[in-house]
Amino acid sequence: MSQQKRTRYDSTRGVGLGAGVYVATVVSTMDPTFNGRLKVTLLKEQGNDVGAENQTYLVNYASPFFGMTPFEAQGMNQNDFQDTQKSYGMWAIPPDIGVNVLVLFVDGDPGKGYWFACVPPSFSNHMVPAIGATTNVAISDADKKRYNTKQPLPVGEINKVKNRDDQEIDAEAIKRPVHPIADRFLRQGTLEDDARGPSVSSARRQVPNTVFGISTPGPLDYGPNSKRMTIGPRESQSVAAVPVSRLGGTQFVIDDGDDRYQRKTAPGVGPVEYADINAGEKGLTDIPYNEYTRIRTRTGHQLLLHNSEDLIYLTNSGGTAWIEMTSNGKIDIYGADSISVHSENDLNIRADRDVNIEAGRNINMKATAEYVSPDELHRREEGDTKIIPKIQDGAEIESGRIQIESAFNTNILIGANGKIETRNYENAEGVLTDGDLDISVIGSTRVSTGYGVVKPHDYELKVVGDTLIKTTGDLDLNTDGHNWLTAGATTEINSGGDHIETAPNIHMNGPTASTAAEAINALVITDLITHDNIFTNTVSDWASTKYQQGAFNSIMKRIPMHEPWALHENQTPNFLNPSDTDREIPKSEE
Repeated sequence: MSQQKRTRYDSTRGVGLGAGVYVATVVSTMDPTFNGRLKVTLLKEQGNDVGAENQTYLVNYASPFFGMTPFEAQGMNQNDFQDTQKSYGMWAIPPDIGVNVLVLFVDGDPGKGYWFACVPPSFSNHMVPAIGATTNVAISDADKKRYNTKQPLPVGEINKVKNRDDQEIDAEAIKRPVHPIADRFLRQGTLEDDARGPSVSSARRQVPNTVFGISTPGPLDYGPNSKRMTIGPRESQSVAAVPVSRLGGTQFVIDDGDDRYQRKTAPGVGPVEYADINAGEKGLTDIPYNEYTRIRTRTGHQLLLHNSEDLIYLTNSGGTAWIEMTSNGKIDIYGADSISVHSENDLNIRADRDVNIEAGRNINMKATAEYVSPDELHRREEGDTKIIPKIQDGAEIESGRIQIESAFNTNILIGANGKIETRNYENAEGVLTDGDLDISVIGSTRVSTGYGVVKPHDYELKVVGDTLIKTTGDLDLNTDGHNWLTAGATTEINSGGDHIETAPNIHMNGPTASTAAEAINALVITDLITHDNIFTNTVSDWASTKYQQGAFNSIMKRIPMHEPWALHENQTPNFLNPSDTDREIPKSEE
């Protein structure tokens, strides 16, 4: 078999390497000029010894796109940004040692070499551009129990050294090790969510492929168990072994979708179900599986624009904060800690000027006194889902309070009936206590009632216990009609001064006086309708609970939770219509 041979450059004879492109292996990436230069050994030259110092070439980096403003436009002031050049373009850090690259030499001159592309080896692109997920996983029993899922897991590349002994021809049949980002998905609660968590958007998904994107190498692994070796050209190899493994990088994925599967219904209409076109099933031809654009870091921070599920999703690495915009226009926000909003002008939540809250129907506020600690947000009875409200905790801190303060006027305008009711409660010691109503006014107190449009109305006061009235001034009672005073026992009047009565006739003991009419009980307040909400608790064990721990009661019907949250719109849109999320509809009518 003939071999391609190249003539080495000879400056005395003017003989160069020849025209054309060479395949070379990277033997060093150390470049003190920071220009991305590599030391390489050409692979197609007969007798080449990879890594030998006298058989390496220093080649410059040729970026696919790079530029700068004109040299002639510079000024002489090094402190002025306008007087210096501005650069722009694409930059990719050098590939690792051992990677094959394409190089060329201008006019065959070995001093004018450039590397401009990388050559992927066979069966080594499963982690590009996304860290592809699969069910064909090499996994320990401990990890099987911890992940507890039959869904695809993110994996690394196949072990080619091990497969030399196994001699498996089909690369897709070789089991791959679980990628560490699986632990991030586990922590986020997205391990079984193929939209927000693991992805099959790999270069090896299908042929022809529709996955595009870039994945960075990620930082070198300096951990105690990381792989290390001496690297570089043999004559100048590092004395100490250095890390050669990577922690995984950031993925920028543009997936045009897998048209072998098509969504059966639109995301805002039906659940996540896809038709298998190869099996003869019918789906929506314009909604292929997994069409999205995603940026995800190695720790799990991600921005997801998902066409197939018609949503925008933003989350941090731990899943402790996320925002989602859905197909039907819902905006869901979850935060494990505080959610703070501040404006230096107007804002409908919190502002330095006006705070405006307006509802076209009702405004409901409720302080439940459920909070105990960050680890026990919803207090319950043992073995029950009933919430036990408390007015105080052990630290004598009020709970279940609603407090409204204003620097000046507080105005309350009621378009219909107004009610105030206090109830009994359990205090911090578990003792049943009656709730009081205290009203303290520094200035005058005026109560005007009875000015009805239809007819005059009564003012009624009913007290089960004693009624005490104390004034340091005068007490005036003035009625345009009759006055009745009825006592069930003795009536005593004690005046410090004169006792004066004026009437046309005064009857002290007869005829029998009329009795006063009794006041009726005030109308009581009806409790707000409450609904059970799925409770996600990441303190629990994923393997046994999948972070789901029953439900808690709330006046709200749909509360964003830590993942996995079952009420994402794309998963159950047919149960999340406006009528379904209406908190005013009782359970019996749902």
